[in-house]
Amino acid sequence: MESEAPYPVRSLSRQEAQVVAWLEAERHATVTPDDVAEALDWERPTIRKVLARLAEKGWLVRVAQGRYETVLAETGGFALPNPWAALSLWQQPYYVGFQSAAYEHGLTPDRPGDVQACVAYGARRPRAWSEFPIALVWQRGFSRAGAGERDLHGFPVWIASPEKLLVDGAARPSRMGGLPGLLRVLDRAREQADWRRVVELAADVPRGRPALKRLAHLVVLIGAEVAAPLDKAAAARPAEHPILLAEKRLHGGGGELDRRYGVIRNIDANSLREEIRR
Repeated sequence: MESEAPYPVRSLSRQEAQVVAWLEAERHATVTPDDVAEALDWERPTIRKVLARLAEKGWLVRVAQGRYETVLAETGGFALPNPWAALSLWQQPYYVGFQSAAYEHGLTPDRPGDVQACVAYGARRPRAWSEFPIALVWQRGFSRAGAGERDLHGFPVWIASPEKLLVDGAARPSRMGGLPGLLRVLDRAREQADWRRVVELAADVPRGRPALKRLAHLVVLIGAEVAAPLDKAAAARPAEHPILLAEKRLHGGGGELDRRYGVIRNIDANSLREEIRR
């Protein structure tokens, strides 16, 4: 008994071969009906049928309605379907953030299984993304300030700057692999970061002030000097109720109080310091 073929049969009709030859010659990573119409001057119904057949046969991967990724595209470490192609064609405002952005900036060795795409509450995942390794991170007060478009693995993708991912990560450490993950990123980024920009960005984040306090305390914890803009912002208007450094659910609410920044260190400092050696 013959086993079922693991991949679609990649045969080509004359019209399909024309499209594939054009894609290979031009090295297009993505393609739309408009692209084909401009290159081959075909009728739209014909183009849609040809692209759909090429997707069924495995020559293309559909990433959105009327938008496809070619199998020639670089995947950036991910097997197809390629999240970078999907994000580059998405019309929804987003940016790659948290641990995913830190990995792309070379600030952590830990890459999440799914690309973390930050979006506003109410943003919906496209139906075509059912198999794409993309995790939506909904954010209150969503803003792309501090993010920018950059070429990632052959595709134009919006990604958080190191300053923005520091603020976001300190506001929501669980999205950075917890405090250990945040500390690894902070240790690698602190000397190059524009701390004035970090403080500016924190003003627009719902948990921005606690984020600055957490960052300042972590810098002290690793024995480094706190940059003047961060120190001033983190020490201003001391909280009436100090914040917890780590999540209470996991580490409880007791620990040494950092009076300058209003932070309770409710996690073992030595275990955290070990993480920066990874």
